[in-house]
Amino acid sequence: MCELLRKYITMLSKLRFTEIVGANIREERKKKGWSQDQLSAECGFYRTYINLVETAKRTPSSYTLFRVAKALKVPVDNLYPSTV
Repeated sequence: MCELLRKYITMLSKLRFTEIVGANIREERKKKGWSQDQLSAECGFYRTYINLVETAKRTPSSYTLFRVAKALKVPVDNLYPSTV
């Protein structure tokens, strides 16, 4: 497999991961009836950053996911995809 194709596949996997994580955060946030403002206040991030993560425009670090999960009072596993 050529290097360019390998990079393309890796990028697609990262994008899919980011989409699923963002959707999972949004789902957990909505279950609580929280706005993005409320979540951002609880975990200490700007609302705009929460929006970028939920819309898959930013890939959160594992520490970011830990802080979001802690704010939502859910296991961090709930935010990770079960499969990519």
